[in-house]
Amino acid sequence: MELESLVTKQAHESGAKCQLIGSDGNIADAYVVVQGPDSPAFRMAKRKQRKNIIDLQESKTNFDDYDFMPLDVDFVCSLIIDWGNITKDGKAVKFTAEACKSLFDNSPVNVERVLDFCGERENFTKG
Repeated sequence: MELESLVTKQAHESGAKCQLIGSDGNIADAYVVVQGPDSPAFRMAKRKQRKNIIDLQESKTNFDDYDFMPLDVDFVCSLIIDWGNITKDGKAVKFTAEACKSLFDNSPVNVERVLDFCGERENFTKG
């Protein structure tokens, strides 16, 4: 087997298009470009999320009543490097970290969508 056929980091760093889900529950033409689990960004995001959970444990947070969605939003937003076909009042919305966070703060279904997408390594590699 060729060495190059075993390498995955570059493909995961380049990211892959993840189609978003509209408010009607259908797949939309809007998409985000997400870095995959073999990327350094994914590993750093995972490390940050683990640290946040450890900090919560140390502060005696009651996890039965804790909403983990903000941690997932931060995780997902740290993996997204671009987007497309997202408009407001008919005009393209430029991708920024702030706009991305605003979108995902208000779209839990798409937070789950991106997390699920990242769980499928074949989304990031050709084959």
